Amino acid sequence: MLCSAVVSAAQTKEPNLKWGKPTDSEMTMTTYAPDPEAEAVVLCSQTELSYDFSGDSFRQMRHTRKRIKILKEQGKDLANGAVSYMYNERRMGHCEELTKLKAVAYNLVDGKVVKTKMESSMISHEDVDEQLRLTKFTVPQVTVGTVIEVDYQIDSDFYNIIDDWEAQCEVPVAYTSFDVTVPEYFIFSINERGSYPSENTKEDVSMSMIVGGALGILKCIGQHRKFVCRDLPALRSQKLLFAPMAYGQRVSMELRAIQIPGVMSKMFTSDWTDVDHLLLSNDRFGRRIGRNPLKAEMAEAGIDKITANGSRILAIYSLLKSKVAWNGDYALFAESASKVLKEGSGSNASINFILINMLNDAGFEAFPALMRSRDRGILSPFRVTIKEFNTFVVAVKVGEKLCFLDASVEDGGINVLPDVLLADRVRIVGDGRPYEWCNLSKLPGANTRTVVTAKLMADGTLQADVHSKLSGADAASLRRSFRESVDSTAFVATVAQQMGCDIESLSLVNHRGLGPEVERTLNVKKRSNAAGDMIYLNPWVINVMEENPLTEEQRTLPVEFPHKSIEAINSIVTLPEGYVVEELPQRLIMKSEDGALRCLISSEVKGRDLVSQCQIHIDKTLFTPSEYPVVKSFLDAVYKRLQDLIVIKKA
Repeated sequence: MLCSAVVSAAQTKEPNLKWGKPTDSEMTMTTYAPDPEAEAVVLCSQTELSYDFSGDSFRQMRHTRKRIKILKEQGKDLANGAVSYMYNERRMGHCEELTKLKAVAYNLVDGKVVKTKMESSMISHEDVDEQLRLTKFTVPQVTVGTVIEVDYQIDSDFYNIIDDWEAQCEVPVAYTSFDVTVPEYFIFSINERGSYPSENTKEDVSMSMIVGGALGILKCIGQHRKFVCRDLPALRSQKLLFAPMAYGQRVSMELRAIQIPGVMSKMFTSDWTDVDHLLLSNDRFGRRIGRNPLKAEMAEAGIDKITANGSRILAIYSLLKSKVAWNGDYALFAESASKVLKEGSGSNASINFILINMLNDAGFEAFPALMRSRDRGILSPFRVTIKEFNTFVVAVKVGEKLCFLDASVEDGGINVLPDVLLADRVRIVGDGRPYEWCNLSKLPGANTRTVVTAKLMADGTLQADVHSKLSGADAASLRRSFRESVDSTAFVATVAQQMGCDIESLSLVNHRGLGPEVERTLNVKKRSNAAGDMIYLNPWVINVMEENPLTEEQRTLPVEFPHKSIEAINSIVTLPEGYVVEELPQRLIMKSEDGALRCLISSEVKGRDLVSQCQIHIDKTLFTPSEYPVVKSFLDAVYKRLQDLIVIKKA
């Protein structure tokens, strides 16, 4: 629950709240002191949320104003903006409307402030799907030093759905506020998340609403809440992080009930089954489930004669992919199957519905698995609405287990999905089935097991055979690299660069198609450092870990690995006649407290053979900022140990 906070008297200086009048200091500033590297800064942002009673229902108004200072060339991208809202042309009585969109650029020219307004020609609209519209705009005459002001309002019939107030963005924010005024009859739950809690206040104010009927004007007490944040850092892109914005400071509000004596009594329950039923009754979602448009082609391919479940599923998937290609778009709502098959391409949603119908026709139970893709952030537990979802994958029941596929996959297979779709909260929906949540981040992920058999020469040359079995995301990555290479020579060059050695020959097994595993065999040559009677040997022969991607000493945002992973390598290096190991590195054994990070790296001498093994396990994808020191020290230790050279000397 959100606790009411007392605003400190020792606040920083108030921002300029006079819109249309940037100050001299705002016009002349060249850097932002708390973040000298910032390419831009939000000087002031205000969002006001209020309600009115129109006709026989409430209407929500959300008014937003922003003032932005451009400090560097890269910051000019903020001149291009976009606003999304729910817009359904066929149901105009239940939609959202963008009003009062204005934008102005202020520039200093010969010591005078020159104001340039955005023209209507600089505004365009794009219907993302049957519900969502995107209005894009470009502020004119923006250069380094420009101050931008943007002003718009969204009027919404969805008065019970309140978009989160996101205090942070990709650039630092000097001041931002969220003003909410609601009638006393509105019962809300409020939640604030993030690392920079707001100053927040609550007070009662008088309100009046025109409600019609005998009551006419209804006077009541309103609750006014104000949330203020200052000097918020930028949410910049970082390695091992999908969506920085998902972890910024935010306030979520959920309307639980409205109780107006003699006028309205309505409960709003947080029930996802309402969303399920709404989607399943939608023409472009639930009603896409039904007839199999490729029934004849499946019969001709003899798919019904394939007895193994996994093989039959992959045969269906391969047949579908031979008929239609993914167009690169992730979507929630689908085009008709006839249109998609005629055009030969479609979004993952459009193709996935065809796949569901094919699988159901083949005797399986297949369902949509709704999600918010990882690049869109975390699915909010506080906002029960269709707007939380942006796509889905296909869940297939095989025995008592669910397996997953998606039309965007070109090189994977069953349970091998793109990293962006490995969401931790996925909702399975389907008529006649209990609805349930699943965690796709727990799917097997990537797995590579390698055996190196090498012979070391007295001049430091290593001749080795490297045999690897790759599955999951690693197999998909190899297949994709092979498919996208210009020719085999280019592919071998790519592998050689990744491995850090010269490849004399390369062979692959199961590198085409969608099988669970790919085998790769390399014959490689590598030169170790040699000086006199000493050889400095890295026993792994190939690159196991190129770098530690985590370099910051501290981190305020989580670490998100793309998937779970296992890397295992066993190496046997036969030493030259008359040479011995001078000293072995200490064995490294590490395990995090929760067991999600584990490694074992060791070397020993057996006769003339130097036998080394390495196992690295990452068993979860999300680590909180408090876990960052553990993750960083783990990767630091593993990387350092893998770079250790073993001294070989002539006896």
